[in-house]
Amino acid sequence: MESRDQAGRQVKRIEQKWGFGLAPIKPDVQRGRVEAAKTVLATILQGHNAALGRLDDLSTVKGLFTRTYKKDQWDWFTVCAQLSYPSYKEARQASGTLQHLRQCLRDAKWQAAMDAATTLKAAGVPDRLSSFITGTPVSLADRGFVYVLSTREAPEILKIGYTNRDPLTRAKEINAATGVITPWGVRGAWMVAHAHRAEGDVHALLADYRIRKDREFFQMPFAEAARVIEGYVVEAARAPQGVSTAP
Repeated sequence: MESRDQAGRQVKRIEQKWGFGLAPIKPDVQRGRVEAAKTVLATILQGHNAALGRLDDLSTVKGLFTRTYKKDQWDWFTVCAQLSYPSYKEARQASGTLQHLRQCLRDAKWQAAMDAATTLKAAGVPDRLSSFITGTPVSLADRGFVYVLSTREAPEILKIGYTNRDPLTRAKEINAATGVITPWGVRGAWMVAHAHRAEGDVHALLADYRIRKDREFFQMPFAEAARVIEGYVVEAARAPQGVSTAP
């Protein structure tokens, strides 16, 4: 937003208080989502009767998983954290299976609905919904995250770092720093073992794009950074424990 100061000069004002993806959720919206999650959890664990008259609740929960992999809503990463950080593949599969479950319930295809519920159980969706309902933080054990941040004004200036804590909390801490004018938004976060070492490996892989050697800023398209990080995470999962996969 632009306005003018007393001397008539244009001043660009920044109204947003959080980065894209980090928007807080209004209490009434969250209450509705929690009630929908309770319906879906009961449907998966107890059977189709729990969803009678409440099929829209399945659509609501499907939408939660959808926004975490599409990353197109102001609260997408907030929701991703509430669902215990499903991967792109996990979120997309959960969204598709929930859509299928809703269709089966609508059409009274009970056996197919049971099969869909079994698929959701095997994918760990009940645990994610339980965490969402109770607000219980995800247990990281010995894992952490490599994350990528950027601003909407400079989407190809990426801040790539790591945290051994909840990346949502870390992103909020970064935005609370005195020197931050435009809030950073989370573009992606990958759960990894040995997060500090993983950060170093990723920085080495992206060295050609690094703006300064003593800072964790890179100038490159996010899609390219995500491709490299995804490849690293896959290779790291295959490598013997304690072995770096960076060149």
